[in-house]
Amino acid sequence: MIDISKILKRAWHILWNYRILWVFGFLLAVTAGGGGGGSNSGYRFGANETGNYRWENPPDFITKAEQWLQQNVEPLFATEQRAIETAIWIGVGILVFALIVGALTALVRYPTETAVIRMVDEYEKTGTKVGFREGWKLGWNRSAFRLWLIDLLLGLPVVLFLAIIVAAGVGLYFSYEKTPGPSIAGIVALIGLGVLFVTLFILVMILLGLLGNFFKRAAVLEGSGVFESFRKGWHMFKANWKSAMVMWLVMLGIGIAAAIAGIILFLLLIPVLIVTIVAGVLVAAIPGLLVYLLFTLFAPQWVAILAGILAGLPLFGIIGFAPISVLSGWVKVFESTIWTLTYREFKAFENLKPAAPIEAKAS
Repeated sequence: MIDISKILKRAWHILWNYRILWVFGFLLAVTAGGGGGGSNSGYRFGANETGNYRWENPPDFITKAEQWLQQNVEPLFATEQRAIETAIWIGVGILVFALIVGALTALVRYPTETAVIRMVDEYEKTGTKVGFREGWKLGWNRSAFRLWLIDLLLGLPVVLFLAIIVAAGVGLYFSYEKTPGPSIAGIVALIGLGVLFVTLFILVMILLGLLGNFFKRAAVLEGSGVFESFRKGWHMFKANWKSAMVMWLVMLGIGIAAAIAGIILFLLLIPVLIVTIVAGVLVAAIPGLLVYLLFTLFAPQWVAILAGILAGLPLFGIIGFAPISVLSGWVKVFESTIWTLTYREFKAFENLKPAAPIEAKAS
C-alpha cells in the first residue's frame, strides 16, 4: 500500500516550488475546457395584435438579419423531410467545427500535458527545474501524439453511447408512429433499461478515466506505444488496484473540495474579474474590429458584426477569465503531479519484487 499522505504532501511541495508549472497549468485550463428609456430612444418592445411581444424599430443590421433568415433559413424547415435533412447537415457542420477546434486546442493541450508529466518526473529524478522553453521541448514529442490517440480511443465509448441513444430514439419514434401508444409495462421496462444502461456507462467511464492516468504515464515516462501503454497501464493497475482505488477516492474528495473552494474564491475574486473582463474586452476589440472591417468589404453588416464577435471571443475568454484559469490550472497540475508520483511509486514496487526462482536442472 502506498503512502498517500506522503504523495499528497510531495505534490503540494512541487506545485508551490516549481512555479513554471503554473504556466503549463494555465494552458491546460484554457485548452481542457439598450438603450435608455423614454419615448425618443427608438428602441422599445411592444405587443402586436396577436399578443406576442417583438422589438419595435430595431437597428438596421438586425432587420436585415431577420430578412435574410426569413428568405434563406425558414425554407429549410418548410417540410418535415427538409427539416430532417437540415438537422443532419447542421449536425455535420457542428461536428466539423468541433473537430477543427479540437485539433487546434490539441496542438497545445497534449504537449502541455506531456510536459507537466515529464517535468515532474525529471524533478523527482534529479531535482532539476527547467524553464518554459525547455519544458515545452519536453512536451513536444511523440508522447503528446500518443496521449491524443489514447484519449481518442478512450472516448469511443462516449461515441458509442450517443449512437445507441440516437438509434434508440429513432427506433422509438418510428415504432410510436406505427402503434397507438406504448403500454405502461413497456414504459416501465424502457425506463429500467435506460437507468441500467446509463449506470453501466457511468461506471465504465469512471474506470476508463482511472486507467487513463496509468495509460498516459506509461506512454510518457516509458516511451511506450499506444497499445503497449494500455497493456502496461492495465498491468500496473491490476497489480495495485487497491491503492489505485483509494487514490481515486482521495482525488474525488480533492475535486469536491476544489469545487467548493473555487466557488468561494470566485466570489472573492469578483473585483479582479471585473478588471480582467474589461481588459479582455479592450484587447479582444482589436482583432474583432479588424475582422469586422474585413468582412464589410464583401458581406452584409450583420455578418461582419457576427464575424468580429467570434474573432474576439477567444482573446476575451483567455484574458477576461484569466484568474479562474489560473486557479483551475493549479488544480490540474496538482492532480497530474499526484498521478505521476503514484505511477512512480507503483513502478518502484514493481522493480523491488524478487525475480522468480530458476529451477536447477537435474544432473
